[in-house]
Amino acid sequence: MLTPELSARFKILFAPIDSLPGGYFSEDELDGFMYALVITPDPIKPSEWLPAPFYGDISIFDDAEIATPLAEFLLECYEYYCVMRNKGELKYTYDLKDLNEGIFNTIYGWARGFWYGLSLRMSLWKSPYVTKRDAKNDPVIVSMEVFRGLGDDSFDTAPMLKKIKTNTKEDIADEEWESRLIVNLMDAIPVSLHTLQEFSRYMIEKKTKELTLAEEVDSSNKVGRNEDCPCGSGKKSKFCCALEN
Repeated sequence: MLTPELSARFKILFAPIDSLPGGYFSEDELDGFMYALVITPDPIKPSEWLPAPFYGDISIFDDAEIATPLAEFLLECYEYYCVMRNKGELKYTYDLKDLNEGIFNTIYGWARGFWYGLSLRMSLWKSPYVTKRDAKNDPVIVSMEVFRGLGDDSFDTAPMLKKIKTNTKEDIADEEWESRLIVNLMDAIPVSLHTLQEFSRYMIEKKTKELTLAEEVDSSNKVGRNEDCPCGSGKKSKFCCALEN
């Protein structure tokens, strides 16, 4: 969640661009987007994600007077979320217990922003150990579908609706089923979010170990300057191939 200071600056900085044709993220969407951005296993360059809060519309950056403070603000938000992540204080704070229209809209906006952030690196959110046969039961894929169901307007939610209708023997209007699906997906956010964060942590640790091992192997393969050169010349390394490095 944005700090009160960042929230106030958001309102001030984004007010002048209300006429932007494509629109821009709400504060809740920005919150979810930043959350997803900082838990993505591989860092994404700012040049790639900065247009996202404007739904990819880069025309906003044509006017330096408007673009510069917006970019600085978004980068500051990103740094804040990184600090929260590193401290272990990056948490989902919304609760469905006292659901009302305001909380519903907040969670819905947050989830849509979160999905937008996830979608920037879809290939990273796939377990390397899951076969196509097991994909439907993979917790990472299932968790991704929770957010996709809330954030991707093109996603086919028919199978999800069918499952709810099968498990709930009630005769109600289609609109009511849609609302129930959304609430059910929102209810699954905490567990799904935890799953994705744990997966991200695992992937980052795995990559770190692989890089460390590669460095150790590279170090062990280095030839000392006073050792015989491996090229077979019979000369000391420092007087042979090492001269070229």
